[in-house]
Amino acid sequence: MNLRSTVAASATAALAVGGLTLMAAPAQADLVTQCEGHGGDVTLPTPLAVPAGASCFLDGTTVQGDVTVGEGANLHIIGGEIEGDVEVGADGYFDSSDSTIGGEVANTGSYGTHLEETDGAGVSATPAEGFEDGFVFVVDSDLASVDSEAGALYMVGSRIDDGVSATDVRYADVVDSVLRGDLAVTGSEGGGILCDSEVIGSVSYSGGAGPVAVGAGEEDGFCSSVNYVDGDLSVAGVSGGAYIDNNIVGGSLVAADNSPTAEVGDNNRVRGGTETEEIALSTFDAGVEGWFEAHEQDLAGEVEELRGETVDEAMEAGPAF
Repeated sequence: MNLRSTVAASATAALAVGGLTLMAAPAQADLVTQCEGHGGDVTLPTPLAVPAGASCFLDGTTVQGDVTVGEGANLHIIGGEIEGDVEVGADGYFDSSDSTIGGEVANTGSYGTHLEETDGAGVSATPAEGFEDGFVFVVDSDLASVDSEAGALYMVGSRIDDGVSATDVRYADVVDSVLRGDLAVTGSEGGGILCDSEVIGSVSYSGGAGPVAVGAGEEDGFCSSVNYVDGDLSVAGVSGGAYIDNNIVGGSLVAADNSPTAEVGDNNRVRGGTETEEIALSTFDAGVEGWFEAHEQDLAGEVEELRGETVDEAMEAGPAF
């Protein structure tokens, strides 16, 4: 996965400046605070904008308004709060850690969004002309909803209150998470995985390529427990491989029109009807397992470098306000 730049210095040392307390300058005439540089434990009574190509690092900052991340810009906020919406423009990067976001995080052709230990935000991603391959990476967060129509979606250790929708994405992986609402994956180029998770709703994978693995591959630590799906579980029209095992399904299990035929194991417990065109689950292919494991590793590495880039550039730019 290509990075926009290579970071020479670690972000760890830069994060140590988080104790700084900065005073906000008076609001500009348009009542928007511009951020290029770093800010500390202050409350900004205005919206905030990161100009195109700039980097902004906020440590403990509260923004009482909306936030805009301009084209090619970077914003990392840690231990802070954004009371409004966040709009991330083309090739922009937004990174929130241990923070609260009152509104929606909307990505339009963005390079990526990383939410870690972040509460309250629904997140969406849509493509823009020339910018169609970003990512949404959600870790240990409590969000309202996730709706992605571009790039990669990876979610681990998280709770989503109103379900997850992924359409025409590169892949959609949900691991060790709780979803209240449906999980719907449509036309995914690289399939997706549902592993060690609970869905209080229905799960559907339709069209697109694979592999798709729903609870499969418990051996060798590739899913340490079962999935629980309160509603129906459907895998239909998927090419590239479909693997279904180790699921408790409150509704029906449907596997149809998959090429090759879906592999369905013996460890599914289905309360409703079962309608499958299937063959027995073979030993879970190591290549498939590696495919999914690489998703998280690649995104984690990319976020580490992007976060370091953002903090380093912001610290070099000096105080933002």
